[in-house]
Amino acid sequence: MSRIPAPLFRPADSAVLDDPNRDAWQKPGEIVRTLGLHSGSLVADVGAGSGYLLPYLSRAVGRGGCVFAEEIQTEFIPLLEEKAAELGNVTVIRGKAVDPALPRPVDAIVLLTVIHEVSEPVPLLRCLRRYLRPGGRLALIDFDARRGGYPPAPVGHEVPEASVIQEAQAAGWRLVRRHDFISSQFFLEFEPLTRNEP
Repeated sequence: MSRIPAPLFRPADSAVLDDPNRDAWQKPGEIVRTLGLHSGSLVADVGAGSGYLLPYLSRAVGRGGCVFAEEIQTEFIPLLEEKAAELGNVTVIRGKAVDPALPRPVDAIVLLTVIHEVSEPVPLLRCLRRYLRPGGRLALIDFDARRGGYPPAPVGHEVPEASVIQEAQAAGWRLVRRHDFISSQFFLEFEPLTRNEP
């Protein structure tokens, strides 16, 4: 199961990705609270981009925890390394298209405004199961133009929620929660169907 991916966000888009007004609609604090992260947690921000979510994840897991900021676009790596140096509990990972190459299993994996850019979502989502600790969860958050809401989905940077659920199920995930507090984005939480690869 593959699809034509949306155009990639690039470092030149950082003014949009890190817009100070983004917090008002993206609600990063609520995202982190919903994930139930706490001091000592391990979390992966897959497709971390410019690192928008990193400060919120970093504060949630504390000095005893760790955030893996994974990115496949080389151009974003310097931005992520700069933020990692400031935060102190963030490790930058240069991943691959269908394997984030995380160094160890984590309690939560977050893809924030990323899954619409993935051309082979099922192989990636299947691979992510290997990196989840027992009881952990996967969060997929992205634009679906059919939701409406504010801000509207950037042109081309969108994916139907129903397609994402279907892809996740094909990769061995079960939808366990749906959150609607982000007006123009779906927020889906999944758990693995089993601990074994299909």
